[in-house]
Amino acid sequence: MADAETHDWTHVAAFARQHRGKVHFDQGNLEDALTDFTAAVFLREKAGAPTDQLESSLIAVAVVESFIAERDQAR
Repeated sequence: MADAETHDWTHVAAFARQHRGKVHFDQGNLEDALTDFTAAVFLREKAGAPTDQLESSLIAVAVVESFIAERDQAR
């Protein structure tokens, strides 16, 4: 992923961030998931990605934010 971002391979970097975000989410690392999903949104916007890819990242951000809010309210 670092190579993709360093070499400005934006599509590859966005794909990597999205999928690493999924791994973080599955492991319960919500803040790390949010960081990766948010990065995927910006990278996909930068790359001019198709609407469905951008929406996928935006939905992931919204879902993680919802989980974080629920967790924080339970405390």
